[in-house]
Amino acid sequence: MTRPVVTIEGLDRRLIVEPGEILLTALLSRGVRFAYSCQSGACGACKCRLVAGEVGTLTHSDGALSAAESRQGIILACRSQVQGDLTIRLLPAAGH
Repeated sequence: MTRPVVTIEGLDRRLIVEPGEILLTALLSRGVRFAYSCQSGACGACKCRLVAGEVGTLTHSDGALSAAESRQGIILACRSQVQGDLTIRLLPAAGH
């Protein structure tokens, strides 16, 4: 079985990850600088945009990610399990 590839738009990075791996863990363990805080889906610091592919979504606080954001393709990296090849886009840091 081939391992999924996560492509990060704008960084020209392609990461080979394990199926089911948490996206945030995959990014950090492979040296990608990525904003995060609680790692439990409560704060929303690790939002990014899912451009292509699918993730399994673990439970999270509605305050961390609204239904409207979800419909726009925003995901929480700490609550997203890699299911197959993905393309994500990092979001600008808050306040910038």
